[in-house]
Amino acid sequence: MKRYLGWTLLVAAGLLLGVASSSYQRSNADSPPPTADSGDVNADTVAVLKEIRAQLKEINAHLNTGVTKVTVVMNANR
Repeated sequence: MKRYLGWTLLVAAGLLLGVASSSYQRSNADSPPPTADSGDVNADTVAVLKEIRAQLKEINAHLNTGVTKVTVVMNANR
């Protein structure tokens, strides 16, 4: 009997939540105009990615020379 009461309360709470959320009205305000053209955004993104790629090439070249020494310290307290 308790099982049916629990499911009944769960379904009733779900229905109540559904009715409450469906009655919520959205604002009639207009959305702000887009600030940039998608072509401009894509061009900026490509430019930034090219810069990152160039920096990664520099880092890889520096690491491949063997001059840089990498030391990994493990924290025993963790």
